[in-house]
Amino acid sequence: MARAKKKKSTSYVRENVLALKRRRRFVEVYLVAALAVIAAMLFLYTHFVLNRLRHEFRVTSYAYATFQTLLASDLQDPAMEEVIIMLAQDIGRTMTFPTIATDEEGTPQVWWPGFNVRLGPDRAENVELVKGFAADLDRRNDPIPIVRYAIDAETGRPTDRLFGRFHYGEPRAVRLLYWVPVLELALIAAVALAGGLAYRRLKRTEEQALWAGMARETAHQLGTPVTSLIGWLEHLRDRAAEEEAFQEPLAEMAEDIERLKKVAARFQEIGAPVRLTEGDLVPLVERALAYGERRAPAQARIRFERRTPAELVAPHSPVLVEWVVENFVKNAVDATKALPPGEGRILVEARAEKGAAAISVTDNGVGIEPGELSLIFSPGYSTKEKGWGLGLSLVKRIVEEVHGGRLEVRSERGRGSTFTAYFPLGSKRRGDV
Repeated sequence: MARAKKKKSTSYVRENVLALKRRRRFVEVYLVAALAVIAAMLFLYTHFVLNRLRHEFRVTSYAYATFQTLLASDLQDPAMEEVIIMLAQDIGRTMTFPTIATDEEGTPQVWWPGFNVRLGPDRAENVELVKGFAADLDRRNDPIPIVRYAIDAETGRPTDRLFGRFHYGEPRAVRLLYWVPVLELALIAAVALAGGLAYRRLKRTEEQALWAGMARETAHQLGTPVTSLIGWLEHLRDRAAEEEAFQEPLAEMAEDIERLKKVAARFQEIGAPVRLTEGDLVPLVERALAYGERRAPAQARIRFERRTPAELVAPHSPVLVEWVVENFVKNAVDATKALPPGEGRILVEARAEKGAAAISVTDNGVGIEPGELSLIFSPGYSTKEKGWGLGLSLVKRIVEEVHGGRLEVRSERGRGSTFTAYFPLGSKRRGDV
């Protein structure tokens, strides 16, 4: 009954962790989609505004070119020509965008005053420069033909011939509007990124405070009964000093109490600022491996192998690093104990690699599903029937936050896993949590 209740509880915790992950992923996708929709709306609106502005420039240019056509034509009405000149001048004063009027051979006759700042004293050279400006304008808008209409004196029929061309563009400010959606999107992304980073930092700070409080409370709660057990153990030793049959059980009890004291010390250390000290990691690895060998099921006949150097020195917390390696070894034992007797293999390695002290534990057990690799370090997530999902989350905190290191996991379902912790040898050390 208790076992079924425990299994139900761990399954519930695991489902909660998966649900939280799914919700977080949904929020991330939603934010990205919202940002994309906002960007699309900004782009479409800006594109609409630009098209409207370009239409206005085109209408004004066609109107001006039409009046130029009328002026070039033989109207035979001086009063009408005067009116047309006045209207053309009024339209010309409203044109604040680049324009060039050329004759039928493409020689510039009149141009926008804004071009004058780029011209020099040489008239011939200026003409060529303005021709180049006209070619640039034509790449954005087709030039408008100016036609001369007249009545043929012999036939009395209307005739027309090309009199010139009117070239026009848009103001520089309008061209800059094309970048508005990009700038707005960059601003939105920057604000969203800053907000996300600030939120993650705040959340991480809260999580660290929660972890520290829980760890200190756990250490405190363990400390009282452990102290009481030590007293009772000494009392039993005094009472059974002459009884040989009690010596072995008492020794086992003493070892278990020492184990409890070590667990309390670990929680106490992870819940307080940690001072990292230079020291050899190899003895810690050996002790953790020895503990795993003692705790492995005898019937599984798991083979333990080690590859360690004579010495591997790095700044570390001995209590916490030993905890990390023990956790790796314990998980490896759990992954291999279901194999046929004698087929389970666990390899523990310690080495210097890329400016860090690397400690790896490799097994040939059941492995981890690809979809679960990103979840195994989440608090509360466990694939084991009796697991609470705290071991690897504590390992992640110890390696990354306490030591400023990193974790690496490689696994293949049915072929085994390798967990590696990298502890910096130099300046990346942190210590305070």
